[in-house]
Amino acid sequence: MREELRLQAVKQFEQLSLKSDHDLQYTVALAAELCQTSIAFVSIIDDQTEWIKVSRGTDIEEVPLAYSFCQYTMKSNRLFIVKDTLKDARFRHYPNVTSGPKIRFYASFPLITMEGFRIGTLCVVDTKAHSLSNKQKSTLKLLSKHATGIMELKLSLAQLDQSFVDIKLVRESKIDNEIKLRSMFESLTDSYYLLGKNGEMIDFNRTAYNFVHTMFGAKLTYGAMMNDYLTKAYVDTFAFHYQNALLGQKVQIERQADFGIKGKMWWECVFEPVRNDRSEIIGVSYVARNIDRRKLQEEKILAQNRSLAKIGEIQAHDYRAPLATILGLLHLIEIEDYKATKEYVMLLQAAASQLDRKITDVINIVNNEIEIDLEILSAK
Repeated sequence: MREELRLQAVKQFEQLSLKSDHDLQYTVALAAELCQTSIAFVSIIDDQTEWIKVSRGTDIEEVPLAYSFCQYTMKSNRLFIVKDTLKDARFRHYPNVTSGPKIRFYASFPLITMEGFRIGTLCVVDTKAHSLSNKQKSTLKLLSKHATGIMELKLSLAQLDQSFVDIKLVRESKIDNEIKLRSMFESLTDSYYLLGKNGEMIDFNRTAYNFVHTMFGAKLTYGAMMNDYLTKAYVDTFAFHYQNALLGQKVQIERQADFGIKGKMWWECVFEPVRNDRSEIIGVSYVARNIDRRKLQEEKILAQNRSLAKIGEIQAHDYRAPLATILGLLHLIEIEDYKATKEYVMLLQAAASQLDRKITDVINIVNNEIEIDLEILSAK
C-alpha cells in the first residue's frame, strides 16, 4: 500500500514541466559545481524507470531501473555514495559503467516530499573516481531538499490552476459539485486569495484566513480590501504587481515581510490574472507561500561557499611562505652535513609556528561549518 501511494505521488510530479524550470536548473548546476563533478541531475523514479528531468553534463533522459544506481538511494533517507564503480561488484558490469558515459563516481540523496514519499533523487556523477568532503555531503543533502521544495511548489500551483479549471467546467456544465471543489481549495497549504478588479476580497482559503487572524488579529471577510491585510512596507509593491496582473501578466516574486514582534518571514508570492469564459480579466489570483526554510538553507550554502573560498586562499597563499622557509632551511642543514645551528632551529620554530597558526585557522573555519550543518539539520 505504501508503494502504491508513492507511485501515485510520482505520477503527479511526472506530469509537471520541470526541464525548463530555472530554479531546478540552477540547483543542479550548483550541485555539480560544489561537488566538483561533470554531471548532475534531478530524476523521478517509478516502479520500472528512472526519468531524468533536469540535468547538466548529460543528454540521457531515462534509465531502466534495473541498471540505475538510484535504486539503492531510494531504499533509505540517507546519502548514497559509490566512490569507484569499478571496485564495486554491484555496478562494475553496468552498461553505463563499461560503456557510454563510463561512470566511475556516483552520489545522490533522495527527494523526500512533505508526506515522506521518496519520489526521486538529486545525483552528482563523474567519469573519474573520487569522494566527497563532509561539507559537500551536507550541501548535497540541502540542495536535494531545496529541489523537492521547488517541485512541490510547482505541483501546488498546478493543482490550484486545475482547481480553477474544474470550477469553470462545473459552472459551464451546471454540475452541482461545489462542495467537492471547496474541499480541494481549503486543503491547500498555501494562502490563496481571489481578488476583484478593485482589490476586493472575492474568495480565500482556510490557510489565508488563519494567517491573517494570527498575524494581524483580524478576520478576513468577503468584500474587504486586500490592502487592509498587508504590512505598510508591502502595500506599494503589492499594488504594482497587482496592476500588472490586471494587465494580463503573471508575476512571481520573493520578499521578506516584517511583522514586528511576531518576526520576519520570507514569502514567495504569485500574482496571476483570472479570466472568465470570454477570456476577459475579471480579477487576480494571489498566492503566498512561506519559504523561510528554503531561504535559511540558501543563506547557509552561501556562507559555506565563502568559507570554502577563505580556506582556498589560505591554502594557496598563507601556507606557501612558512613551508618554503622550512624547506629552504632543511636544504641548508643538509648541505652543512645535518649540523643545525641555533639560528636555523629558531627560524624553523618560527616558520613551524606560523604554519601551525594557519592550520588552526582552517580548523576553526571547518568547525564553524560543522556547527552550521548541525543547525540546518536541527531546523529540519
